[in-house]
Amino acid sequence: MVHRPADSRLLTNLLSQEKDYSKNLLTLLDFSHASLASFSAYASASSPPASQVILAVAGLFSSADNALRGYAAAVDEWREHLKGLKTLEDEVATIMRDREILVTRLIKASKVSKPSRDSVYIAPTFPSSSTLSLKSDFVANVKPFNTTTKLAAAQSELQACETHLASKERELDTRRASAVREGLNVRCKAMMECGWVWTEMGKEGLRALGVLRSDEPSLPISPIPSRPPSLHIHLSCHRPP
Repeated sequence: MVHRPADSRLLTNLLSQEKDYSKNLLTLLDFSHASLASFSAYASASSPPASQVILAVAGLFSSADNALRGYAAAVDEWREHLKGLKTLEDEVATIMRDREILVTRLIKASKVSKPSRDSVYIAPTFPSSSTLSLKSDFVANVKPFNTTTKLAAAQSELQACETHLASKERELDTRRASAVREGLNVRCKAMMECGWVWTEMGKEGLRALGVLRSDEPSLPISPIPSRPPSLHIHLSCHRPP
């Protein structure tokens, strides 16, 4: 079996960038919370209906932030899948390093294990009486090749390592496909929900602002709509095993 060299630099780089992305998302949400608190406080300095509009829009902004917070949780879940994949990649890399050590050990053992004088056939002096006696004496003086204990142990260790490495590589391929499928599935669904919420909150914000238009009839500020059942997505912080 041909083994691909283990190189997890790209995955390490991805994990680093996703960590920064997640950190900045949470920082953004912290700043947004402070901004919304100031925005709501500003409503106290305004008279109706402006104060009512400000408070209503502030609530819409808060709902939009909650949706973004759900997306941030999905990003973290995706990162957990990548961390599990990185752990397995590191295991494969360690096994491949062990394999190189065992190959070197086997080469050294095979060079040391030179045949002894007793294991080398030395042609005896055969009687010239008959071809039959010549053949009989030749067979009797041939000794089997004896593999040294050190060489046999090196061969056995390398074979066991090859089997273990092949198994781990298959597991890595399966885990990689699973991480991409499951991790991005959660993230894409969260993005759908976040986008839907932001769209609806934007529409409601425009309706609320219509109250302040003097040239148009006032429109009642409607409550925040509930999400359609098809977009209710479970965004728990469950971590993959």
